Amino acid sequence: MPASETRPPQVTASAVAGAESLLRQLRECLYGHDMLHLRPVLLQLQQEKLNATQKLELEAFQLLDRAASIDNQAEALLMPAKALQLQAQTEQHPLAQAAAFRALHWVQMRMRLHHAALESLARAGELYERCALPVLVLQMRAARCRVMLSAEMYEELRQFCAAMLAQSEALSPAIYTTLIDYSASASYYLALEENDPAQADQHWGDCLSRRVQVLQCTRQYGLAAQECVALLNLAVVSATREQTAECRNYIQQVHEKFGNDGYWAPWLHLCELMIQCAQGERQSAWQALLAYDATLAGESRHPGRLREICLYAIRRYGRRWGYLEQALQATMEQVALERHHKRELSTSLGETLNAVMERPQLLYQNALLAQHGTVLENSLVQRNQELQQEVATRQAAEVALQAAHDRLEQEVRERTAALEQAMHSLMQQEKQLGLSRMVVGMAHELNTPLGNARVAASAITAQAASLQQTLVSGALRRSALDGWFDAVQQGGALVDRALCQISELVDRFKSLSGEPVQEAPSRFDLSDRLRFCAEHWRSSLQQRGITLLLEMPEQLWLVGYPGACQIVFQHLLDNCLMHAFAQRSAGQITVRTARDGPAVVIDWRDDGCGIEAEHLSRVFEPFFTTQLGLTGTGLGLASVHSMVVSMMRGQLSLESVRGQGCHFQLRLPAALTLDTAESSAGS
Repeated sequence: MPASETRPPQVTASAVAGAESLLRQLRECLYGHDMLHLRPVLLQLQQEKLNATQKLELEAFQLLDRAASIDNQAEALLMPAKALQLQAQTEQHPLAQAAAFRALHWVQMRMRLHHAALESLARAGELYERCALPVLVLQMRAARCRVMLSAEMYEELRQFCAAMLAQSEALSPAIYTTLIDYSASASYYLALEENDPAQADQHWGDCLSRRVQVLQCTRQYGLAAQECVALLNLAVVSATREQTAECRNYIQQVHEKFGNDGYWAPWLHLCELMIQCAQGERQSAWQALLAYDATLAGESRHPGRLREICLYAIRRYGRRWGYLEQALQATMEQVALERHHKRELSTSLGETLNAVMERPQLLYQNALLAQHGTVLENSLVQRNQELQQEVATRQAAEVALQAAHDRLEQEVRERTAALEQAMHSLMQQEKQLGLSRMVVGMAHELNTPLGNARVAASAITAQAASLQQTLVSGALRRSALDGWFDAVQQGGALVDRALCQISELVDRFKSLSGEPVQEAPSRFDLSDRLRFCAEHWRSSLQQRGITLLLEMPEQLWLVGYPGACQIVFQHLLDNCLMHAFAQRSAGQITVRTARDGPAVVIDWRDDGCGIEAEHLSRVFEPFFTTQLGLTGTGLGLASVHSMVVSMMRGQLSLESVRGQGCHFQLRLPAALTLDTAESSAGS
């Protein structure tokens, strides 16, 4: 093959300049949906002859376009984005690396990794600053608004926008308009969350004035993509404020200028439904609103903010029209969404981030070490050739090799120390992660009963106001009074149930300490205690078709905590009923007790569904459950472990195979002395 055929095609200076002009348009995009308008630019760049830097930068913007589409899974794009960033860093292409960081930021934001997303924006801004592109540096700062809005940092977002707008002379029209737009968005969500009507009205006024200002700026500076967003936001605000005429006007402008199909279509549909509700079309509008919420709940491709505003409308008109059950359900759905977001954040931070981010970095370091090894090997070969030609230099070469060996040993020692430090840091992070999971789990479980109590209290207040108004007008009827009594009784019952759930959760949480609360060690008959429990469980076991078989001596005396033992047995039974036999109408539990030297052994077996192998190591962790938010709190087995190990100074083990049931073995000291008990409580 001729040498000319092995060379890459030459890229002319004019081709590079034309491609650079197109890439400049991509760099100036502000929103993720700007890529929708810039896809013709992406297609045109694919036809251009690009140099290595431009190819990498184009690939990064193509990845950003995929990340901005909700049809693509963000988790599947995290590794390619990180690999692209490392490739650009290795090949020393700062513009391509900045574009890769922007794509990585978008992926991280969709995964709700807000701190990582802010870090990626900061890295992109540093690279643009190194390339002397101050406009893009400001643009990366302004892009933090998107992350802060996603993280629900509304007050901080308003302050950040105000600080940047104070230096408006340094801002481009697009960035200036973007900051006003995000400040208005922060006021919108602050108004939704505000309970004080006067303060809420202030937020609404600030939101509406800034939305109008955004629309004026987009038309003044010819920002078509941002004009569409401005009209859409004004329609949503007008619909929320029940300003139907203004809302219809903005909807019509969107249709006339940008068509009927696009990312704005679901939002405009919701606005039209809220207009119907505001105009009093009660029955049809209410049913249509519920149907639309069901559609949003069943389709994951819609933005989460759209569902939140729809649920807000359901709560609002449900309370107004007396559909309290649907309003309560909407509140519970809102709590579930928030709980899902928090769970996503906890899981992603704990299991995904380190594994995904560290692996490419290690591969990159290994590649550098391999490159260094190749250079060193070539140097040694050359040195050996010189030694063969000149014997007199052998001694000097041996000294040099020994020095190189010493340096390598020193590097190994330093690397070992660094790894030990990294392991220590990792252990600290794991402790923090465990505490974070415990706090998040407790918050998850408390949010639902607290939300129920607040909704019930709000409903009782609304019913009382309605009754007072009826009394003032003199139109009170007995049927209306009876209905009010029923509503108050239902609301009171709901508040009482919620408070009972909270009290039970707090008691279970306290039990994790393993301290003997108001109980001193005493001598008791374990066999008698088990027979008492079996008699107490008889009716509930018969209803489920479950057989309890006790195999134990007539008497089995030990010194310990009889009340705590009974709680442990109750938790084990609850675990069987809730998990082992959840999908079955029959089963068997076998409890065997025996003395083994200075210990008493209790074997608790069931023939239920068993536990997955990957879950066995975590079943005793607080708040770990496969049914969090459904039937379990994840505290039962954690409390069992705490009381058996910390309080009773015993041992607890678990064996389970999926489909073959579970085997819990408890080993308790037969003679727990008072001194041992006090040291247990102190520890």
